[in-house]
Formats: sequence, C-alpha cells, structure tokens
Amino acid sequence: MVQRYILAPMRPKHHLVRVVLIVAGSLLALIVVLLFAVLPLATRPTRQLSELAQAWQDRGSYIGWTSTRPENEEFGELDVFTIQSGDPSSPAILMIHGYPTSSFDFHELVDRLDDDYYVVALDTPGYGLSDKPKEGFVYSLFDDALLVEHYVTEVLGLDSFAMLTHDKGNSVGLAFLDLYQAQNSYVITHHFITNGNIYLPLADLTRFQTALLDERLGPFLTRYVNGHLVARGLADGYFAVPQPDAVIEGIATSIDYDDGGEVQHATIQYLAERAQFENGWLETLEASDIPTSLIWGLDDPVAPVRVADYVWEEYLFDRGARGWYWQLENANHYLQNDQPETISLIVRSALGEEVDVSDIPAPAMSRIATDSGDDR
Repeated sequence: MVQRYILAPMRPKHHLVRVVLIVAGSLLALIVVLLFAVLPLATRPTRQLSELAQAWQDRGSYIGWTSTRPENEEFGELDVFTIQSGDPSSPAILMIHGYPTSSFDFHELVDRLDDDYYVVALDTPGYGLSDKPKEGFVYSLFDDALLVEHYVTEVLGLDSFAMLTHDKGNSVGLAFLDLYQAQNSYVITHHFITNGNIYLPLADLTRFQTALLDERLGPFLTRYVNGHLVARGLADGYFAVPQPDAVIEGIATSIDYDDGGEVQHATIQYLAERAQFENGWLETLEASDIPTSLIWGLDDPVAPVRVADYVWEEYLFDRGARGWYWQLENANHYLQNDQPETISLIVRSALGEEVDVSDIPAPAMSRIATDSGDDR
C-alpha cells in the first residue's frame, strides 16, 4: 500500500508570526553579541596618558595612604597622586577636585596662582592618577577627608591654608570641616566653594548619574564606561567655553588611568553618602567661623544656581563669619576651566591682595562683618 503525505500550505498569518519571531531572535542575538563582544572592544580604555595628562603627572609625586575603613583592610597601601606647585614658604591653597575627574581640573588655576601661592592638590583614591582599587573597595567621603587631613598636616606640615573645593570635593571639604572643628593644630584661612550639588534636593542629576548609582543597573553600565565617553559628555554639556581637544584628551586619559571606568559605579556612591550626611555638614558650615566665598557658574545644568542660592540664604548669609557669593556669567559646571582668570582674581582678592576690581564682577551678595560686629 502506498502512503500519501499531503503537505498543507502554512497559513499566511502563522507564517508571518514565524518570520517576525525569527527576525526578533536574530536582532536579540545581534544585541547580545554587540554588548558582550563588540562593545567591550569599542569602549576599551586608553592605556597611555595624553601629553597634558603626562605633563601633569610629571609635575606631581605620590604618597602612600591606607584606607581607614575595615572593609578595605585587604587592599593595603594605595598610591595617591599629589601636586605641590609654588614656593612652600608662600601662603598655601589646598584644592579638592570633583567627580568623575581629578586635580587636572585645576591645571589652569594652579598656573595663575603658583607664582605667589603654594598650591597643593591630590587625586582621591578612585580618581585621576591615583590607584583605583576594585573588587569590593568601599569609597568614602569620610575616608577622603581623613586622607586630606593626613596630606596637609603630616605630609606637607602646613599650619595654615585656604581651601578651594569643587563638585564632589565640596562634600569632602565639608566632611574635612568636621575634622577641622575638632583640632587646633592648623588654621583654614578661607573656604572657597564652587559648583557642586551641596544641597541634593535642588540638584538635577542626569539620567546617566542615576543609572550608575542604581545597584542593579550601575555595575552593568560601568563595564562599558571609559574616559573618552565621559570626557566627551562633559565637553558637550558642562563647559561654557569650548575646551581645546588637548584638555578633553587629558581628562579622558586621566579617567582611563588604572582602568578608571571600572570604578564609576563604586565612586559615584558618594552621592548616597552625601544625601545621608548633607544636613549635618551644612550645619557645620553655618557654624564655621572661616570666611567663605561661594563662587558659582550660572550655566550649570546639574548643579543649578538655585542650589547655591539656597545654601547662601539658609546657611551663609546670617552667620557671624564673613561671606561672599559670586555668580559668574559664561561659566558652567567646570567654572575653573571656563573662567580661570576671574576665579584667580577672586581668590587673590579674598586672601587680601590688592586687585583691579574692574577685572572681576561684583559679588551678587555679601555679608561682611566689621570688627564691631556690624554688617556692611
């Protein structure tokens, strides 16, 4: 007996569904290949410092630092990059950088001040040209503050200095201010605070920042972060004055140093720490007797001027110590790069130098107490 097999044609509707499923599966496979094979190659960090970044490293030196956190005991001593520029007998200015960059941010400002001041700075662990421990290292603002105190007192032996902070460095500086209040071996002569999210409820964090912060998404994203990706994003949105390619390359390769892209999820957790301790730090600022200058670039999209307005009105204006609030036009988040000459003149003026006031804008607001306690 001959058996007959009759092949019925596939119904068009089912055929279309099958084609769609096949195409969707192929696209998914392509995306997986892109994420796990091609993309890591495309986002591979630059291994060599740019010419400017290399010159910055050549100007500096390294100190050893062991984290004070018990969770970091296994990592031992870290190499921390530092800059000392100028005559050590001159009045000192300490500069503390922000996230996700480094002391390289201050290179133009340092060059405008180090003829008359001893300008010092460092890259906190996880940033710039310092070690960037991975695999469970806990980055901490409090740890950074202790490092800063160790650097200025035990390494440099300073007994007085001004302090200028930016972005995440503002948080380190405020944590350091707590340490300062508990000692009497050194004096901070002036406190300069520049753009940064010093009051997070009024900040405009980017989607990239919030994604990196996320405990589930952040560790995945940080695998594909590199210095050029970050530096290009900064160049496109956080400078009012276009920066030379050499500067952007310096930022990029400093981030890539020691595979810095791999620690971005860990280092940005400073924002969670900031949120936890922010109110206490601002109260310490309010109680501080250090003359303070708030210097703010008006074009900042992530730390808008309302942040500075709030801190000035709530914590600085009515306190006893002298204070000045400067608002700079044509200055974005990285105001030290946009307006280095203006900021250097503000610093010089605040530290007692006679400067040509026609070269700097008038402060937006100030509170200057005379010896009798009256405001003027």
